[in-house]
Amino acid sequence: MPAEDTAWELLDTEVYDLGQDMCFLATPNGGQFYISAPPDEFRAWLARCDGTRTRTELLAGMSPDYAEVVDVLRDDGCLRPAGAARDADRAARIARTTVLLTGAPELTNPLAHALATTGYRHVGPAPEDLIAIDAADLTDTVLVAAFPHPAHAELGRLDGLCARLGLRWLPLRHERGRAVLGPAITPGVSADFTDVLERRLSAAADPRIPEAMRAAPPPGARRLRGGDIRWTASQLAVSLERWISGEAAVDEAELDPRRLTRLERTILPVPTRPRPVVRGNPDDDLLLDDQVGVVTGVQELAPLPGMPAQLRVCAVDVADMRRVADWPNDRQAFGTSWSDFDAARRSAVGEAVERYCGSRLPEDRLRFGSHASLRRAGIPALDPRRLHLYSERQYRSDGFPFAPLTTDAECSWVEGRSWTTGEPVWVPAFLVAHGEHDPLPYSDPLVAGVACGTSEEHAVTSGLEEVIERDTTMLWWANAARLPRLPMTDRLRALTADSADAYDTTLIPLDNEFGVPVLAAVVRDRATGWLAIGFATRPDPYEAAEKALAEGFTLHHTCRFLDDEKALGDGVADLPHLGNLMPYRADRRYLDSYRPDFADVRDLLCQQQLHLDPRAGEHVAPWLEDLPFRPWHGLPALGERRLAAYRERVEARGFEVISVDLTTCDAEAAGFSAAHTIVPGLVSNFPAGMPMWGNGRIGRAGVRLGWRPQPLAETEYNVFPLPHA
Repeated sequence: MPAEDTAWELLDTEVYDLGQDMCFLATPNGGQFYISAPPDEFRAWLARCDGTRTRTELLAGMSPDYAEVVDVLRDDGCLRPAGAARDADRAARIARTTVLLTGAPELTNPLAHALATTGYRHVGPAPEDLIAIDAADLTDTVLVAAFPHPAHAELGRLDGLCARLGLRWLPLRHERGRAVLGPAITPGVSADFTDVLERRLSAAADPRIPEAMRAAPPPGARRLRGGDIRWTASQLAVSLERWISGEAAVDEAELDPRRLTRLERTILPVPTRPRPVVRGNPDDDLLLDDQVGVVTGVQELAPLPGMPAQLRVCAVDVADMRRVADWPNDRQAFGTSWSDFDAARRSAVGEAVERYCGSRLPEDRLRFGSHASLRRAGIPALDPRRLHLYSERQYRSDGFPFAPLTTDAECSWVEGRSWTTGEPVWVPAFLVAHGEHDPLPYSDPLVAGVACGTSEEHAVTSGLEEVIERDTTMLWWANAARLPRLPMTDRLRALTADSADAYDTTLIPLDNEFGVPVLAAVVRDRATGWLAIGFATRPDPYEAAEKALAEGFTLHHTCRFLDDEKALGDGVADLPHLGNLMPYRADRRYLDSYRPDFADVRDLLCQQQLHLDPRAGEHVAPWLEDLPFRPWHGLPALGERRLAAYRERVEARGFEVISVDLTTCDAEAAGFSAAHTIVPGLVSNFPAGMPMWGNGRIGRAGVRLGWRPQPLAETEYNVFPLPHA
């Protein structure tokens, strides 16, 4: 925050008269503002923003509305602290900097000419051996490497050498008919050229192309025109000066010398080599880029026949990190909105981030041992007896794939945070990611609780909502409780009116011990008999109903995909978990493909495939259809979507809220956080073939919530797959 005595100056702005008391202001940064003031008065006030007056002096004698104008212009960046000292520092940085050039003479010679009049201490060719540079000069030396071809191998070698020396450098290469400048690389701080290569490989539609470019030899003849080279050199000169002077960082820029255009791309550091980053603004969409992004494509899914036209569904493609690391991330994510496509897009990006960050747990975060050994070492660790993943009967069953985690059993642990106690707590890592390094398998990772947000607390709040939702859902489904439904409100009828002839919808509020709104939305396609259920937890039951309905309808897009033999076959390469599905059936009789006990329903997507069989919907109809009504009045509500509100309800029942931070450095640089929230003792959702029966919580809940007169025995639980993935 600038001091009270800071003088403010205004960069170049444009003012246009719109009326006697209205004008329009345009700023160099793209800001456009309507100003409610006489144009002459406003122009006179702008002239006072000349770097000689403080905020108090600028506002003296003016309407109180001008305080808001100052804040708006400051946030835009066109009103900033006076620059006399800044300009002097900028000039000093340039004057003490040496610029060394390496690469192809057809580029380095024009670059030397373009940089000669900038005021650098020295501009000249780099020594053949960069190690010869005096260590004392490295701080004020920048290397520029320019090649008339992709030069991935050459630039990759320079990247490693500059990293060892701690030498700043700026690459320029030519590929795909463009000059590609940047990024400006500060070893150990910024993204580097290895990040460039890995981002392009992971994001490529065809990975063979970047691999071929990396292996391509230099061209045999000169192929760049003089005018193109001079324009490119001028672009590099300006970018280099801004970087060295501290005015602006240089992202990767594609320069088109024929159209004289510049397209900038942000290269985010690849998390397998994490570095400190400055937290970004999620509104800047730094994750989205078809060439170097984490999210590489965005598309809107057209409504299926008879589906609500107002429901906007976005699908995003995600870079394939398996090409550059042991990182089995999901390649697609989806988002929905009843309002506009941009909201659906933001939702899809958020889901992409949570799946991306949740796909990998770095080994350097893990500690190996038993709960008992960790406690003896003074390390706070979660007592595994509180987890209640599987029942004693399951552990004793022949062929059961998981071993019980006792206090003496060894596994990998990861540090988390207890929001209940405010203290760190280590939790078994297999709860968060697959435990390949454990001597025995103890469980698949918990599906519930992984979430993204614009802050850690936001991510944990969303994760805790999901934990409550999935616990409530599985208790209801395993008890096959027949609960009353809600009447559709005017708002909900308006949202879904154009689907009434094609889909049946039923809203069921799910009772739970936390007094939190959890809604199930049953959506059945009348023509096909396909059944899907969406779920949602929100502080307000009406908001939860809208979200659950959106999810229920959106799951029918997955049904359509699963019922398309060609699409399913094409998707197997990018979506490995599709291999858990049964072979495609044109007759949709998937109940004949899966075992009667559903032990082979080992993936959540298998549950949706099974429900392509209309007979599946008939089986679960007794507790989903023809339900009595209950009023909206009297449903629980929290009043506000805050972590503290949810925690209060959960902790009052004796449960602890724990989270494990999953935020990768690139997600943080883009302004996002990701976390896996765990509440020991609650039931995560699970595929029907591997139920988490735990310590009998499901049976006790049936009695406590008034669904059953006495707890069901484990052998009496409903094991028919839930139509949800």
